[in-house]
Amino acid sequence: MVDLNKLRTFTVVADEGSITKAAERLYRTQPAISAQLKDIEEDTKLVLFERKNSKIYLTKEGKCLFDYAQERINEIDAIVDCLRNHRQNLEGTIRLGVQYELTTFLIPDIVHEFKKLHPKVRLEIIELGHPELEDSLLNNEVDVGLTVILKQKSFFETHAFYTFERSLVASASYLNTLPPITSYEDIIDLEIIATSTRLSNFRVWLKKNKQNQIIKQLDKVSKLVTVKETETMHSLIRKGAGIGFYDSFKLEEELKPDDIVKIFPKSKPITITVDIARRKTRTQNVLLEEFFEFLVERANRAI
Repeated sequence: MVDLNKLRTFTVVADEGSITKAAERLYRTQPAISAQLKDIEEDTKLVLFERKNSKIYLTKEGKCLFDYAQERINEIDAIVDCLRNHRQNLEGTIRLGVQYELTTFLIPDIVHEFKKLHPKVRLEIIELGHPELEDSLLNNEVDVGLTVILKQKSFFETHAFYTFERSLVASASYLNTLPPITSYEDIIDLEIIATSTRLSNFRVWLKKNKQNQIIKQLDKVSKLVTVKETETMHSLIRKGAGIGFYDSFKLEEELKPDDIVKIFPKSKPITITVDIARRKTRTQNVLLEEFFEFLVERANRAI
């Protein structure tokens, strides 16, 4: 099989009749051009050029290959130009729903990269909690979502987009006020900060670390502060108000290594997957298909 890049080099040399002029036109060195010509003759097992003085002439076989290759390359270039123009000229609005705690981490790169490809497209970023995001997807108020929870998965087409870890932590200043924490049972008597009275993350974390016997004790926790916003919970943890869960990308983004300490460093963190989601039953839309494929391709690059 002949490499397309080498074939393109061959056609430029044939067109110019000179390796020197071809090198100038392609912004490459003469040895690099000569090496590609040698490769293509070896690949095809044909003599494509005759060299007389400093001039290069096509052989009969070379002329035949040149005519065919030139036509094919022109066709490929035309298709690429057509596709590029199509992508550049896409217009419309995409409503992207995202769980609000993920926005500052995930959205800037998505917007920057997609807008470079499609400058005329409007992106409407809608920040929601996970129940509201799922409802918005079901009610066609959002076109595509980035979410970690879907209760009615059968209604959606999903693709994993990003994975991170969630660890139980506290500030060093808070831990310095306590006796050493030596067992999982000790956390029940600590000040707990969470986003719901259900303490779902604590239940998942204890179960993952085979501490099921402690889960029932969570119902008896009295030193509890619950907040709606994850950012508020993180702020309280940093201020030394108690223990709670922190996401790995937040730890890397916001904190110095000694600000926050993982409780039971050898314990297994919770693994969280952010999914791209859209309704299975939907009206076909070229722009939305392009955006969904863009997100999937971006996720696949990260694997």
